[in-house]
Amino acid sequence: MPIFESVPNISEGRDKKKIEILLDVIRPLKNLKILDYSSDPDHNRSVFTYIGTREAILSAGLALVKKAVEILDLRAQQGVHPRLGVVDVLPIVPVWQAGLDDAVRLAHELGAEIQKLNVPVVFYEQAALEPATKNLADVRRKSYNNAHQTAGMVCVGARNYLVAYNIDLATVDIAVAKKIADRVRERYSGLRGVKALGLYLASRGCAQVSLNLCAPEITSPEKVLAYVKNLAEGAGVKIKGTELIGLLPETVAQEARQLAGALHE
Repeated sequence: MPIFESVPNISEGRDKKKIEILLDVIRPLKNLKILDYSSDPDHNRSVFTYIGTREAILSAGLALVKKAVEILDLRAQQGVHPRLGVVDVLPIVPVWQAGLDDAVRLAHELGAEIQKLNVPVVFYEQAALEPATKNLADVRRKSYNNAHQTAGMVCVGARNYLVAYNIDLATVDIAVAKKIADRVRERYSGLRGVKALGLYLASRGCAQVSLNLCAPEITSPEKVLAYVKNLAEGAGVKIKGTELIGLLPETVAQEARQLAGALHE
């Protein structure tokens, strides 16, 4: 029984009522298990993590987009994290008895269903239909004239595990965070598989290096923290704190095994 993970990023991190409404559309779904969810007011973003069968992942993704289109308006969204849609990214990850090819097929099917809602879809990572959209950062740098007026567009992807990891700096100077982000990201000869942004978080009164570790088996959170700590100390800044968004791959894999076992009983 193939099990997949999906980690939709929703462009709403402040209105708890709306976030609960979105969670409520996927909570009752059969063969789906919500593993984690978190929201951040500065990013104005919520991240849901769930696993399920192919059919459950398809149903959950489509239900989330439908409800988000109904209750969210990208025109009113303000936050430090870049976004293209009310459901900004919707990645599919193969976890149990499934491979990337299976995740790509599922991503394409989900994207086709979303497009029936008149919401444009861009496929990224392994699901990309053209080289220009494989890297999500490149997708964000483009301008799109066909985006839905209130919903924007959805980036649907297929990929392996990713670890979202944030490091808060004991400074309000966003220039320091941006400089560190430039140094740490792989694109500029930093650490393997690392994408990074330098942001300012008003609610915490500090700058943050927000990271995606796309090859956590090579570049772990511990390795990134040591690297960023060294760069920060070089700028005369200390580390204020860290946070993990979502779950580590080992935890997801364990949950998937348990779900698969339960489905076979």
